[in-house]
Amino acid sequence: MSAISFKLMIPTKNFLKALHFMKSEDAVAEVLDFVTIVGILMLSFSLIGLVGYPALKNAQEARYIENTKQSFVVLADNINKVATGQAPSHGGVIKMYGGTLSVTGGSTIQVNMTVYNSTSNSIEEKYVLEQMRSIENSIGDTKVVYEGTGVWVKYPTGYVLNAYKPLITNRSDILIIPVIYINGFPAKSGTDMSKITVCQQEIPSEEGGCGQPSITYWSNVSNVTVIITGDYNSGWKDYFNGTMKWSTSADGTYTARLNDTRNLDVYILKSQLYTEIT
Repeated sequence: MSAISFKLMIPTKNFLKALHFMKSEDAVAEVLDFVTIVGILMLSFSLIGLVGYPALKNAQEARYIENTKQSFVVLADNINKVATGQAPSHGGVIKMYGGTLSVTGGSTIQVNMTVYNSTSNSIEEKYVLEQMRSIENSIGDTKVVYEGTGVWVKYPTGYVLNAYKPLITNRSDILIIPVIYINGFPAKSGTDMSKITVCQQEIPSEEGGCGQPSITYWSNVSNVTVIITGDYNSGWKDYFNGTMKWSTSADGTYTARLNDTRNLDVYILKSQLYTEIT
């Protein structure tokens, strides 16, 4: 049996053109262009992975922080109604973004003052020292907190922003300083909606339920000094200096001082808020 062979017939003219192209500089340039384009695409995808994703993650976290800050501003406005005796209790809702919501901290506030006793015609030094603590929500390494009737945001750099001003009032020779102690030890983590309920317990009602704050009053007061300790002290210092126009201590001896020779009426509004997080 004889073998049968087949030949692929390619026009000689076209074959020579293809062979000439493969040997020409144009062919080399085409290949180099293709390799360059592929390299650029691979580099672009790598940059998207290295730069784009972290940027998107940071933008998302910034949005979470802003949302939490706005929620705490609303929460503070409602909690302060309880703290100042306008309501016996209040409940609010906070959206969580993977962090922890808790009652925490060991912050304190001390108010020192010079009081003129008109009865004995003498000068007396008085002071109030109380714990505060805070309601804190963490988003990554950033913390948003309610403390001392104000809202504070502490960033990973250590900078503390005052997002909602405390209810400290100084006008017409009257100084009012709220001293708020946050009681309770619950905490919750995750991405759920969390409910925060606060109840005034400084002066409970006769039935034993939520009650009213207490008020301590001094007249003929001068030289008021405030000392605040805790994780947000630098934010308090900026608040007193920038908003209240009080002087601050360079060596950290005190947080702020009201250098006023006027005879002030000073009111310390004291609240103890029991807090539940569910």
